[in-house]
Amino acid sequence: MSAKSTKSILIVYLFFSLLLSILGCLAVSSEPNPNRLPIKELDITMDVNHLEEFRGQLRKFADKHSLKFTEAFYNKDDTFFSVEMNGDDFHIFMQNDQDFPEEIGFSFFNEASPPISQETVDELVTDLKRFVMEIPNVAIAERIKSLIITLDENRDQEVLDQLQKFADKHSLEFKLSFSSDKSVFHLEIYGDGFHVISGNRLQAKGIEGIFMTFYTDINNETPSPTPIPQETLDELFNDLKSLLGEIPNVTIIETN
Repeated sequence: MSAKSTKSILIVYLFFSLLLSILGCLAVSSEPNPNRLPIKELDITMDVNHLEEFRGQLRKFADKHSLKFTEAFYNKDDTFFSVEMNGDDFHIFMQNDQDFPEEIGFSFFNEASPPISQETVDELVTDLKRFVMEIPNVAIAERIKSLIITLDENRDQEVLDQLQKFADKHSLEFKLSFSSDKSVFHLEIYGDGFHVISGNRLQAKGIEGIFMTFYTDINNETPSPTPIPQETLDELFNDLKSLLGEIPNVTIIETN
């Protein structure tokens, strides 16, 4: 398995460990903070030589929506950076990775209670995508839903078998890789306008399981790309859950 794939697995482990810790805190708090978790997340990929242009597009977006724009740099050539855009009741945070500067994570946080409307969030994110898509060779993956799958030890193969069945049923590309000792797997399933990432081994607060995240994909290499319809996405996701639910004594936790 490539160092990049291993790194991706570790990042997702940390994400879900943080998620479960936060959910535990929210459960015992009488006044939960609505800003603890992002309400929308994107993964943006582009050529490194377009990062400056990317930040320029973000400034244009911030100016259009009267957002406070702040950027910070962590290396001498400005390829490792973060950007924050603040509105009256939300903020957007974006950061790339020092080792993989072409990959930028996007998180949209609510700062209002009750939260700002989903319509407003969708309009802002859609408009930001328009600015970003003006950059050559860019791709955007939006995290839609995630699953945490728990079952008895040494039964990962049963999950992989059901995921292979799901891929075969819908004629999807199935890419599976393992660590050298076969104890850790990384799986990618690709369809037209979406992909699924899965891997093991999540361990937090006594829960051990397999993570799985559903993404929608757009890029500017395809002329006038058509987003996958929500109805189709829901059908695929529900079919995936149904196949996993056939595994005896399995527990499936769905998160947004």
